[in-house]
This record gives sequence, structure tokens and C-alpha cells, in this order.
Amino acid sequence: MPVIAAITIGQAPRDDTIAELATLVPGARWVQAGALDGLDDAAIDALAPRSSTFPLVTRLRSGRTVVVGEDAIQAPVQAAIQRIEREADVVVILCSGTFTVSSRVPLIRPGLLLDATVRALDLASLFVLTPLEGQVPAQEARWRAFAPDVWVRCATPFADTDFEALGREARARDASAVVLDCMGYTLAMKAAVARGSGLPTILVRSLAARVAAELLGIPGIDLLRTRN
Repeated sequence: MPVIAAITIGQAPRDDTIAELATLVPGARWVQAGALDGLDDAAIDALAPRSSTFPLVTRLRSGRTVVVGEDAIQAPVQAAIQRIEREADVVVILCSGTFTVSSRVPLIRPGLLLDATVRALDLASLFVLTPLEGQVPAQEARWRAFAPDVWVRCATPFADTDFEALGREARARDASAVVLDCMGYTLAMKAAVARGSGLPTILVRSLAARVAAELLGIPGIDLLRTRN
């Protein structure tokens, strides 16, 4: 059975996320490690973003959310990869941030995968969801490299958010597509956005899972259902 290592930038396990990812990669076994595993509150607080650093939100084992700096979390992410990569055929980072990290086995960095996918589509405009208000200015600058018109909205996946209403706003803006740019967004959130917008909707979580399935030679769940 192929093995996928999931690296959260928070603390493992993240069984809520893995349960959904597993539905998209049937037949694989998942193992987990977290960048914040074993760290106490003081050590985690030391990873908080500085004013010039892109902030990332994640969850601890307790369910509490914390915000860390993208640059500060690089070394802990690399350490988590090294702890678990020998068990895996593929490693997936459970964050769409930008990481300069490496692995001995194929490594899926969802943020880079999302960039490449949107760039290949050559869209006229984008409506982008991001989980933190502090990410919005940097996200606007980032996504304008991919489309002339970009609207970025803060939409947390960790509290009540009306994703269908956000979809309706995307439609009103006449966006070409909607991008859900956080691994915390779920298939249900994507469905609500698509229902409200009627637009192509790209979820980074499912995109990463489908690439993992491709690398492992595992047919997607829809294909399996067709065969049955």
C-alpha cells in the first residue's frame, strides 16, 4: 500500500483534514507530522510573524488556532519532513504557503502547485479567498501576476463563514474563476462557493490530493465509482 506523509505547519494529528484527503486518494495510507509538534506555548509564540512577514494560520492539537510567520516556520517544516519522509512514497505539506524545503521522495508544495495551475489557465480575472485579513495585501499583489483583475477576500475556514454568499459576490464581480487558497478549506466550502457563483472553483486541498494520486498511480474516486 502506498504511503503519503502529511506535514502540517501546526501540530499532528490533523485527522479532520486527512479524512477528507483520503477520500480523494483511495487505497493510500497516511502518516502525519507537525512543524509545531513537541513545542510549548513560548516556543510557538516565538514563531509569530513579524510586520514584514507573511502570516499563516494553523491549528494545534487542542484545536486552538495560532498564527506563525512563513519564514519562521520553514525550519520546523523541514525538520518535520525529515522525521517522517523515510516512511513515505510522497510527502504533502498541508499549507499553501511558500516553502523552501526538500525531501528524499516527491514533495507536493500546494502553493506552488496552485500557482502553476492558475497560470496555465490564463484567466482574465480571479476571486481569491484567503484565511487571514493580514494576508490580503500580499495576496492581491501575488495574484495580479496571474490575472489582470483580482479580488481577494478574507474567509476563515475555522469559524462560521457564508461561502455561498462569497460565491455570489464572485459572480457579481464577473470573475472568471474562484480560488480557495488555504489547505483548511474543505470540499463542502468549495461546493458552497461554486453553488453561489456558478463559476469554475479551484480548491488547493483537492488539487494537492489529486496530484498525489497521480504520482502514486491511484485512480481517482470518481473513476473507481465508474468502474464499479
